[in-house]
Amino acid sequence: MAKGTDDYIFFMCLEGAATFSHLGREASIEAGQAILLSSSDPHVIERAMSRHLFITIPKAALGPMAANADAALMTPMSCVGEKFLLLTSYVRLLMQEPNLAASELRWLAAKHIQDLVAVVIGATQDATEVAAGRGIRAARLRAIKADIESNLASGDVGSDALAGRHRVSARYIRKLFEGEGTSLSQFVLGRRLALVCSKLSDLRLAHRTIGAIAFDAGFGDLSTFNHAFRRHFGMTPSEARQSAAVHRASLEPGGRTGHARQSATGVAAA
Repeated sequence: MAKGTDDYIFFMCLEGAATFSHLGREASIEAGQAILLSSSDPHVIERAMSRHLFITIPKAALGPMAANADAALMTPMSCVGEKFLLLTSYVRLLMQEPNLAASELRWLAAKHIQDLVAVVIGATQDATEVAAGRGIRAARLRAIKADIESNLASGDVGSDALAGRHRVSARYIRKLFEGEGTSLSQFVLGRRLALVCSKLSDLRLAHRTIGAIAFDAGFGDLSTFNHAFRRHFGMTPSEARQSAAVHRASLEPGGRTGHARQSATGVAAA
């Protein structure tokens, strides 16, 4: 690769192996290892059936945070440990984020990734403190939210269970959600209600009772569920299902336009 921009390239090998020629040196890494390169100096990368992830970060942004970044160039690093796990999981989750096109979200995501890479390479004390309150916090919160989404039905989404899986304290998890102006229980409730609402609109699940759908989403008490659903969506679960059915019917040939407008408004509120 020819000489290019003035960036650092953080290259992580996920599968296979890769060999690098850069700065008059050669180095090889395999799955589970990473290496730091400089885009302002020519480099050659040979990949043998590898799957990899690389991140480019302006030197002007990373340099002040990781004072030893230049010293780390062309030095293979082991991608083992919590820091690397946070970085890779955060990047993968961002790649699945449909709203990342928004410029503000891109800027925040870039800052968070810079924080995480700096910590992995060796951040200064000041940068570590900044990362703990910004990049690391964002990565943990996103990972915890993804965990909750995957385990809504199991009910194993309390602070203690999440703390055990993410190796942090239950208090830390509660503080993460408080920082967003909500609570863990409110977030879980909101996601469960959204899951139920989505399933009530699914024609393939029309044969299932509302109670069964609620239980599948992790609700253990129908009275509590019905009250929470009505408070959140302004309608009962039965009304939400009926509204979705009317909306589907209105989209069929000969459907009534007026009903379509009324139903669409109801579903949007959900």
